[in-house]
Amino acid sequence: MTTTMKLCIYLSCLLSLFDFGCMAPSFGDVFRVGTEEQFDFSNVVQVGNMKNASAQFGYQLHATVIVGSVWGNDESKLLKIEVQYPTVVSIPDDSAGRIDATDNPFYAWWNSGRINEVYFTPTDSVAVRNLKKAISAMFQYQLMDGTYYEEDPSGQCEVKYISHSSTRYHKSKGNCQYDAKRTQRAEYPLRSSLKTSRSTDFTVSTEGALQKVTSQDYLKYLLNANNQFGVYYESIMQLNLKGSSKKTETLKGASLEDVTKLLSLEKDTLLTKEYNSPCESNNCDSIINSFKQYKKSLVSEKIGTEVASTALVELIETGREASSEDLIRILKAKSSQELKGQLLDLFGAIQTEASHEAAKSELIHDSNEPDSFFGERYLQALAIGSRPRKEIIQDLYELVQNEHRNIKFTDSLIQSLASVARKYAHDKGNSYETEIIKKIENFLIERINGCTKDGCKIRYIRGLQNLKCPGSAALLVKLAQGPSRAVSVAAMKALRSFSVYMWNDEFKAVFEDIFYQVSKRYDSSARTLALDVLLDLKPDYDELLHLVQFLKSNDRAYEVKQYLLQKLRMISEQCPDFAELLQKVIQSNPTLNNYHVLSPKGLSTALSRKFSTVPSFNASLTSLQEMNAGVLKRGIVDLTLEMEDEKISLFTLGLYAGGMSSFVSNTEEDLSENEEEEETTAGMELSVQGMVMRPLEFFKGKGELMGHVWSGTASESTPAYQATTLLQDNEERFPSHNGVTLKLSATGAISIDLNGQVTMSLWGRNAQSTVKQNIGITMMGKLLLETAFATMDVQFKAVHEPQLHLSSALDFSADPTLCMQLMQPTSTLKQYFVKTISLVGTKQQIVRKTSKRFTMNGLTHSLNRKNNDMCNLISKS
Repeated sequence: MTTTMKLCIYLSCLLSLFDFGCMAPSFGDVFRVGTEEQFDFSNVVQVGNMKNASAQFGYQLHATVIVGSVWGNDESKLLKIEVQYPTVVSIPDDSAGRIDATDNPFYAWWNSGRINEVYFTPTDSVAVRNLKKAISAMFQYQLMDGTYYEEDPSGQCEVKYISHSSTRYHKSKGNCQYDAKRTQRAEYPLRSSLKTSRSTDFTVSTEGALQKVTSQDYLKYLLNANNQFGVYYESIMQLNLKGSSKKTETLKGASLEDVTKLLSLEKDTLLTKEYNSPCESNNCDSIINSFKQYKKSLVSEKIGTEVASTALVELIETGREASSEDLIRILKAKSSQELKGQLLDLFGAIQTEASHEAAKSELIHDSNEPDSFFGERYLQALAIGSRPRKEIIQDLYELVQNEHRNIKFTDSLIQSLASVARKYAHDKGNSYETEIIKKIENFLIERINGCTKDGCKIRYIRGLQNLKCPGSAALLVKLAQGPSRAVSVAAMKALRSFSVYMWNDEFKAVFEDIFYQVSKRYDSSARTLALDVLLDLKPDYDELLHLVQFLKSNDRAYEVKQYLLQKLRMISEQCPDFAELLQKVIQSNPTLNNYHVLSPKGLSTALSRKFSTVPSFNASLTSLQEMNAGVLKRGIVDLTLEMEDEKISLFTLGLYAGGMSSFVSNTEEDLSENEEEEETTAGMELSVQGMVMRPLEFFKGKGELMGHVWSGTASESTPAYQATTLLQDNEERFPSHNGVTLKLSATGAISIDLNGQVTMSLWGRNAQSTVKQNIGITMMGKLLLETAFATMDVQFKAVHEPQLHLSSALDFSADPTLCMQLMQPTSTLKQYFVKTISLVGTKQQIVRKTSKRFTMNGLTHSLNRKNNDMCNLISKS
């Protein structure tokens, strides 16, 4: 070969790289015009449980595919493709179904290994076209190694070709772009994950003609909260050449457009369209039928159990398709009156314009009534929902403009508006600069500035806490440094809830000022909240040294010192690196490393304990108890769902009290800790999935307290919070290579029944309290596959009914002695897996069910040694 010839070949290859992205020099021997070939086609689809992938379940489709090249030249050809003798059988039962309407031939424009366009007769349905697109895409291949971009039923994908020999090739697909129609919770632990693998192996003749193709799609759909719990989907398509090529008739035309026009064909791409199987004999689920089915699961006695949480999950899907008329009909039915609260929980979770329209009657009716329970219940459920709509936000914004006579309703309306607005601001395409969000932020700020009483300010401060707009941080800092103790604490609670990434050195200096009381004295709760932020900021050696040195300061607030020490110990248990740094700080100074500094007086506690692990969901309990003169001042028990480095608070129970020292304290030293006389008050603060609700006030003033003591009204178990709210809410679409669009969803709910009781004896100088939290959690995942010949449904569900009991015993007959117990009774976790397939032409569905039970042993959490000692003292007395 001469040098000139070699140069020409090299330039030819180089030009082909630019023109076709690493194409083979020629496809002239592939699909010769005037010939046709016969292929054996099969598609095996299987689904199953990730933990039992060996159990076969699905269907197998088989057909003969005739491919004829009827028009074109060496590089660009029109392929006529016919699907003959299609059959489908179930796996493993071998029940035979029926495939209709595939007889019409269709055409594909094949250009140098790519399918640029496909053409169908107008009578071909969406489902049939999707199957034909999948078959035609199997004739799309390249013969040179490299990375390309191809379009097929999977989407617009980046594909990589690797040759194993001159006739064997491997193609892998990734970064496929398609319309996923994805809806996801913002919190990572409540999301679901999609893990995919797409590849194709093909064999060609020495001339480059296709001999065999094997294409595989493999998918795992998992819950982030438990990445071992989920479903898999596998589809394998195969084409095998049968016999040799034969002659076929060709078409005449000056251009491709002329040929397809002559055949009256409709042009399309390889991208598939979503197919929804029609309802037969009005057999579609409706909200009316679903409500009748789950009506008994909605009674009040079921709240706090998995029965209630499962009912909400099952009703969500049909509820989102329901009209406002059907929802109103359910709500107004006589038999629904005892279920109204639970129905409003459902409407808040549905979060459509129709559900809001149905619930609005309760908002308008209750807003000026003394008892606004149902209106508040809807607002609280709406605030926790995950699909905020601008129309609903606008409606709430207009409603909140006027101060209603019922303060509790107004408070709940403010919190709901702010919480829904925050989620809307985080939606794609929105931000805190979005017009409606700015209006709400300005409204809250203006109301705070216009309030003359602390209670009024605190309501709108909670609104800013739920909104979490970065622009409001400056105002909150100003309020935290203000003269009012109650407003200062409320502002610090709001700042504590903001993302730690917001705080620069300027903000950090403010939190240090509040904790160390540099400029003035602050309420101890404001100080401990500021300390929480400083610790969240991950202090370096010098900052941590400064904090530890506070333990040996002259500050008389010994409960703040105890709180700091407890927090340092808690973080050390969670983070080895922090524990190592803390040890260095303590050992660096002998005056720090001694009993008097590291064992301060006080009853405050801070601890974190594992609540549940696999096979349940990874969750932990955090308990923070700030004491004052032997009495609880601010206490938190937080149930947190965790995933890797991410976590979300599922439910936070907060207790607060003030002005109780005179009933308990025996020394002037304890009483002098209070810089000023506090009003006697106690109550409960609840936060569900990060949404702060209005507090539940037990009493205000010594008169109300004494009334409870003498009448014993608090000694009976009293419901404090009952609701079933949405937890997970994820949905997406996945187009498979076989033309099927998978519908994937993960929906969860949590049902909470919180009740408590308190007994107090001034004669015996002791008090006991019990808070019981009954929880029902349901998390359900679903994979739905619908074609013209088969419908396959896979559901996996986990249900759990954990309980949490927090009890305390206080003896103030001498030095105050407090015993706290945090208990988890024995519970059962149940997992269910249901697979269903229905083939057209068969009379019965094929169903496979499996289930597992796990017993979670009960336990009492160890708090700390001091608490154990006090419990022993009280038990002996």
